[in-house]
Amino acid sequence: MSSSLLLSTAMFQFLAAYTVIVITPGPIGLATGSLASLHGFARTIPLLAGIGVGTAVLATLVAFGAIHLAESLSMPTVKIAGATVLGWMALRIARTAPPATGEAPRKRQTELFAGGFLISFLSPEAATFFAVVFLGLMLPIQNSSEVLMVAAVVAIFDIGWYGFLAIVLSRPVVRAAAVRRHRAISRAAGAVLAILALVSALSAFPSD
Repeated sequence: MSSSLLLSTAMFQFLAAYTVIVITPGPIGLATGSLASLHGFARTIPLLAGIGVGTAVLATLVAFGAIHLAESLSMPTVKIAGATVLGWMALRIARTAPPATGEAPRKRQTELFAGGFLISFLSPEAATFFAVVFLGLMLPIQNSSEVLMVAAVVAIFDIGWYGFLAIVLSRPVVRAAAVRRHRAISRAAGAVLAILALVSALSAFPSD
C-alpha cells in the first residue's frame, strides 16, 4: 500500500471535496436518519455496512477504469472538464430540495445491508465525483494497491459519517431541525464545492 498517497496533499484535497459530497443531505442520509430516528441506532448497523461496501465497490470499479483511461487523455483537458462537472454538482447540491420524510418499514438485516449497498453503489453523485477526481483532477491513482487503499478510505469515511449521523438523528427532534435547515446546509456545501472546482480548474494552467 502506498503510504505516500495516503498522507499526500492530493489525498487531503480529495477528502475535503468528498466530505462536501457526503455531508450534503441526500438519499443515503435520509435512509440512515429515518431508520435511526424510528428504530434506534442498532437497527442501522446492517445498513451502514452495506453503505460502506457499496461505496468501496463503486470506488474500486471507477478507479480501475480511470487507470486505463488516464494514459490516453490530456490532463489539462481532464482538469477543466472535471472542474466543470464539479461546478455543475455544486449548483445541483445548492438547489436541491429538502428530502421527503416518512415511516421507515421494518426490514431484515440482509435487506438492510442490500439496501445500503444499492443506495451507495448506484449514487450518481458519488460515481461522477470518483470519475472526475481519479482521472487526475485531484487524486491520480496509478496501481492496484492505491485503488484498494482509496476504496478502504472512502468506505471507512462513509461508515463513520453515517454512523455518527445515525446516532445524532436517533433523536427525532434533532432530525426535524436538520430538515428545517436543509436549504442553508445545501447552499453552504454547494459553495464549498464550487470553490474546490475553481481551484482545480486553475491547476490546469500551472505557472512557470
